[in-house]
Amino acid sequence: MPDVVAHRGASADAPENTLAAVAEARRQGADGLEVDVQRTVDGALVIHHDATPRRTTDAGEALADQPLGALTLADLRTFDAGAGERIPTLAELLDAAGDLPVLLELKDPWHYPGIGDEVVAELAGRPAVVMSFDPTAVRGLAAPGVRVGQLLAAAPDAALLDDIATYAELLTVDHRAMTADLVAAIRERGMSPGVFTVNEGAEMRRMLELGLGLDRIITDRPRCLRQLVDVQH
Repeated sequence: MPDVVAHRGASADAPENTLAAVAEARRQGADGLEVDVQRTVDGALVIHHDATPRRTTDAGEALADQPLGALTLADLRTFDAGAGERIPTLAELLDAAGDLPVLLELKDPWHYPGIGDEVVAELAGRPAVVMSFDPTAVRGLAAPGVRVGQLLAAAPDAALLDDIATYAELLTVDHRAMTADLVAAIRERGMSPGVFTVNEGAEMRRMLELGLGLDRIITDRPRCLRQLVDVQH
């Protein structure tokens, strides 16, 4: 059975990419977490998805549309990210996650040169997956405990699969593009297949019932997927 991975934490039931979402993911039986990493102007690695804080926080008009990389950690600490939660640092997220496996997506890494190496340094040997849609951000990353992942929004051809297999251990694809043949092709190249982001019950069941042999399913609703996985198991 695939691992249940909580997308931005249990983000259907708690503010996304917050410590509350991590705690909720634990309560809902998630096997792991997927969160997004960016960097502030003063060099702090923080957990946040969007390019700006407008959608996810109560940032005032003066700062709401500022790029996250143009704001300081002190700026971010003034924002309410929902239910009194704050945008956490990577260190705070890792502490809250404890022994729960973490998949760290480098978000818009072209804005943050060197962020992959900084994330690896912050991990300090803690096992984790570091992944991105941008292959240049993860190609060449190597450290004890770190597994490299590639994200894709569409199904790859054989040549792209061959290339990804030279640097990545995990390949996670939009669920709408995943097929049994693609799972087999990923496995044939020694990589671990997964899908994102599956939130509807019918699609969760399809992923489980088609015999795709996935290693992980990323979802905003870990409780729902956990129940389906347990029934299948």
